[in-house]
Amino acid sequence: MSKQDEQRLMIKVATLYYSENMKQSDIAKSLHLSQSFVSRVLTRCLKEGLVKISVVQPANIFPALEKQLEKQFGIQQAVVVDVPEDANATQIKQAIGSAAAHYMETRIRVDDLVGISSWSSTIRAMVDELHPQSVKAQGVIQLLGGVGANGNVQATILTQTLAAHLNAPAWLLPSQSIERSVDERERLTSNTDVADVVSKFDEVNVAIVGIGELEPSQLLRNSGNYYDEEMLKILAERGAVGDICLHYYDAEGKPVLTAEEDPVIGMELEQVKKCSQVVALAGGAAKANAILGALKGGYINVLIVDYPTAKRLVQ
Repeated sequence: MSKQDEQRLMIKVATLYYSENMKQSDIAKSLHLSQSFVSRVLTRCLKEGLVKISVVQPANIFPALEKQLEKQFGIQQAVVVDVPEDANATQIKQAIGSAAAHYMETRIRVDDLVGISSWSSTIRAMVDELHPQSVKAQGVIQLLGGVGANGNVQATILTQTLAAHLNAPAWLLPSQSIERSVDERERLTSNTDVADVVSKFDEVNVAIVGIGELEPSQLLRNSGNYYDEEMLKILAERGAVGDICLHYYDAEGKPVLTAEEDPVIGMELEQVKKCSQVVALAGGAAKANAILGALKGGYINVLIVDYPTAKRLVQ
């Protein structure tokens, strides 16, 4: 039996399967072959180059760049969204929010305990894009205090809306993000209502977080949940480039405040690092250093980011 004889049959099987969309069982019956033989032939066709399968990549999808981010920073997944080079902040947030909503809708599993950092307009864009899901999550936990001038409404609505979409109970954190002092933080975290929520942070297996810059966003300024100018100056002097849950880190991802200095009531950076899946939503050129610091610190498993910022991160 010559190789040409083998290839003739292989091409016949491959044509029926790939071009005429016949099932393997029907091919086997038609050609009087076993189904296992048909399966082996199709595998050989791919291996020997008789069949070539190509993935058609649309211009606005960036798998190579996503792969580069994943490899360079050792993360599980990067999702790069398409926005114009001159996109404004609202366009970037909406694009990232839409992608994050799709990620949530396809990844959340039964009994996931989801944490949400409630002070992010990009996370708010994600929640706005979400549809009610059939999956029933274990719960949704507010990872950062939200009590403040306008904070309670923002944080409560975000957490409760996400919980409703995931058919899950919501655990709200009844405290400010930043207390007046570390002693005040200790006093409040001893309160039963606060302690019950904080104690669940270690159980969170999916954390949805934003990445902040040193300069507070307008959302935070409106809420009153941000540091005063004196503390911001101290953070800057120590090299702070960004924050997760208002815990600040430097360019290498190292915390810039000790536990004895940090008055924030929210998921700690070490808890973020230990969480099995941390999905960070962040974009825009101004946040590139903050995102880079978070990646170097090992706080992120999944990054959803815009294309221009993603290019800066890998350069």
